[in-house]
Amino acid sequence: MRTIKISEEVWQAIAGRGKFGETEDDVLRRVFELPPNSTYEGIQTLTGDGGSSYRTSTGRGRSIAKQRMTSQIHNNQLHIEFQDGASSSWTLPDRNDKAGIRAILDKVLIFARNNGASLGQRNAARKALTDEGYHLTK
Repeated sequence: MRTIKISEEVWQAIAGRGKFGETEDDVLRRVFELPPNSTYEGIQTLTGDGGSSYRTSTGRGRSIAKQRMTSQIHNNQLHIEFQDGASSSWTLPDRNDKAGIRAILDKVLIFARNNGASLGQRNAARKALTDEGYHLTK
């Protein structure tokens, strides 16, 4: 097993070539024209390293989506639905109501986590809000 550091630009390029359910190892094997890996034992997954401009492969905490999830905003409602049929909707507050946005986001993330959402899927739910102008600052 190896540990690598890559820049955010390289991380984004790998992520941009990835397909649903693939690991970073799968993407790089395809790019380098290597045979597919028959087992995931010993495979490391690239994970964030706490906010620096590099990503570190640690092999811990790998989170791969087990089913598709969709998130969309329509008629002032955020709707999350999983492939297995689990779904929920939340009425959105005013875009300036930071406490209301935080409360909805917390409910959304709990629902997603309870339904087995990967980190990427939870981030996609968060992005659905920010894409529509529902921003939070730390």
